[in-house]
Amino acid sequence: MILKKEIKYLASLKQKKFRTLNQELIIEGSKLILDAIKYKQTIKKIIYCSKDDTFSEIREKAKNNNIELALCSNKDAERISDTQNPQKIFALISLPQPKKIQMNSMLTKNNFIILDGISDPGNMGTILRTCSWFGYYNIILTDECVELHNPKTIRSAMGAHFHIENIYKDTIKNIMRFLLKNNYEIIAASLNGEKLSSYKIKNKNWALVLGNESKGVSKEILESANMILTIEGNKKMESLNVAEASSIIMYQLFNK
Repeated sequence: MILKKEIKYLASLKQKKFRTLNQELIIEGSKLILDAIKYKQTIKKIIYCSKDDTFSEIREKAKNNNIELALCSNKDAERISDTQNPQKIFALISLPQPKKIQMNSMLTKNNFIILDGISDPGNMGTILRTCSWFGYYNIILTDECVELHNPKTIRSAMGAHFHIENIYKDTIKNIMRFLLKNNYEIIAASLNGEKLSSYKIKNKNWALVLGNESKGVSKEILESANMILTIEGNKKMESLNVAEASSIIMYQLFNK
């Protein structure tokens, strides 16, 4: 049975300051835990209070990977979870921090998806999930973005965090310096721009910038962008949700 002090610590990880301080977080649910094991995340412990149909698989994989299993009570599960209906199985994993941009050491033969001030954790997670689906595994976040490991972001990403190869977080100034220095084609999504359907990629190294839900892409990025794209539509609505827009644009770029 897990100790009370451990439960207190696990419950503290619902707060950003403790996740950042300890560089650890809790993931919840059998599917997410199996994905974490599959993609070789550093899992320190699995905590459970009930067994579902996948528990025997989790237990076997935990044994093969030297991951400790610990039993907790239903009350403990409620303390650990940040949802009203806990899935009753959790994993404590290491928290990989986004890297700072290094002008001369970053991969420069890959496309980047740049998230500029995304503030809603659900949108952040959905965009990461879309990135994983289309195979865009290099992400850059501006400093104004919501926390990458917010519990709601983890849930909405559905394991996409485990697929991303490189995640950077830095100031807009440093991000733009890197892109311009390495001759990236900077593509910004905006309400006013060229039609996405008629756009043709000019440079095999490109970076797509998706902006804040209410403010859009930052002025500094728009001024340096090689191309500003908009999604055509009847436009009775004022705008598309940024997560929805990201899916449409990434699909188009994937097919181009």
